[in-house]
Amino acid sequence: MTNDALCLECMSNLNLDEIDETEQTISSLISQAESIIMNAVNAEVVLKDYLDDHLFIAAVEALTTQLFYDRTLENNLSLGVQMMIVQLQAKYSNKSGGDNNGNAKNG
Repeated sequence: MTNDALCLECMSNLNLDEIDETEQTISSLISQAESIIMNAVNAEVVLKDYLDDHLFIAAVEALTTQLFYDRTLENNLSLGVQMMIVQLQAKYSNKSGGDNNGNAKNG
């Protein structure tokens, strides 16, 4: 899936009109959600690889929705997003950059 398709899907899920300002906002929130999830899972794996993973897409959509309603994440990540991150950590723990516990290498 491409980021453009992901943006349109998120906008549809949120029942938002397809106008430039809304698309820019959702696109920015998707980018933030992708960064948060990639850094939590394994920052060494490239975005292209993650975008082929249905669980990653679901986590990005869920976190984008959460960010849309709560930009500061005052209540932390939802349990659903946390659950998906744990599953993604297990899946990508043996990819370049992660350790055997599913933790991403930071620098």
